[in-house]
Amino acid sequence: MPYLCANDLAVDDFTKLVRNSSFPGEAILMAFSPAEARFIPFESDETFLAETDQGRIFSPEGEFKWRRVGGKMRTVYLGNEPFDGLENHSEEMDTLTSEQTEIILWRIGIDRKTNWIYKKFPGKYVVLVVEKWLDSSGLARFSRYHHLREMS
Repeated sequence: MPYLCANDLAVDDFTKLVRNSSFPGEAILMAFSPAEARFIPFESDETFLAETDQGRIFSPEGEFKWRRVGGKMRTVYLGNEPFDGLENHSEEMDTLTSEQTEIILWRIGIDRKTNWIYKKFPGKYVVLVVEKWLDSSGLARFSRYHHLREMS
């Protein structure tokens, strides 16, 4: 059963949570502030994170995402292990089934900061694998970015 955890946090508590969390070495950061967008291998930068409006840190193990709502950060984690510091809402996943879909990341508009993707997957198209959690009607109730891979 997957773990679904969430909470609204003050910005300082949000950056502290990220600082104290253990993300896998292959985790990827996708985040947006008014001044900058980043899509890079995850490295903690509390100043940048505190300025973001939304973002996510994802790997096959799980995805931690956030969105600024008023003066707080609304945080959600969906993954394979519990996430300390957030309220557990995993019971909402009990009747859902998962499936994976793919989004092709075309090479249009690639800047120097996202070039790392094409060094990792040289000469190939890259696919973002998304895991969706569906109800009995087939409607997606939750989704998370899972990982990147070469397109076959």
